[in-house]
Amino acid sequence: MKSLRGAWFRVTIAALFLLPSVALAEVSVQLDGHGNFKRTWYLTAGKGRNAFVWRQVRPRLPQHFMLNPLGDNLGDGRPVIQASPVTGFPWVVWPKNFGNIRQLVVSAWEGKKWTEPVLIVPGGALVYEDRDPAFAMDRAGVPYLVWSRAEQTARVYFSSMVKGRWTPPLPISEAGVDSRSPSITLDGTRTIITYQTPDGPVTKHYDTAGLVQSAASLMDNPIPPLVTPPSPPGVGGGGPGVRN
Repeated sequence: MKSLRGAWFRVTIAALFLLPSVALAEVSVQLDGHGNFKRTWYLTAGKGRNAFVWRQVRPRLPQHFMLNPLGDNLGDGRPVIQASPVTGFPWVVWPKNFGNIRQLVVSAWEGKKWTEPVLIVPGGALVYEDRDPAFAMDRAGVPYLVWSRAEQTARVYFSSMVKGRWTPPLPISEAGVDSRSPSITLDGTRTIITYQTPDGPVTKHYDTAGLVQSAASLMDNPIPPLVTPPSPPGVGGGGPGVRN
């Protein structure tokens, strides 16, 4: 009995009030007595190699409340979570394992159940693995996603949703510069993207409308724009829609 109690107290329970965040186990939702969405929960258990990423922690929780409970068995990566400012419902992005190549997928709580995971880049070749996703949402609930792709030299990409479709990946970091662990912040009409390189962190400031327009242009043209405005001093290299 003492060992069971000890195991229980080692489980950390946290409500996702501060989003986005990294979930280490059991992404799930809680409903009120009327069946309406109340809050998102994540639970953590174990450390290091013994840490759970997706495995069910609470044995009595109904399966349909949980997202991807078999993710550990499938080899999926850790999720990042953001709450829609419009509905309050959670959106979750994570690297899903497809034949030992992880590709980003997204799922959202739609009121009664989780949506089926959808690929951010459908039809993409299973060659390079996608890692380190991070995303933010504007007041209208539009997601803005960044991640690193483990190419021969890792590179950071951006995507958003236009008319219900994810835009093709737009390169953010410079070709030939190892770039990883991106983050993204919305600040009024600006989008701020930071990522890590061997020479230290790089921060780029974008006009949000220009950034989304550049990404949306790839929906009809798979080749990224060749001409981009210069970067302002001190915020890294140039990129689409870069401004002070």
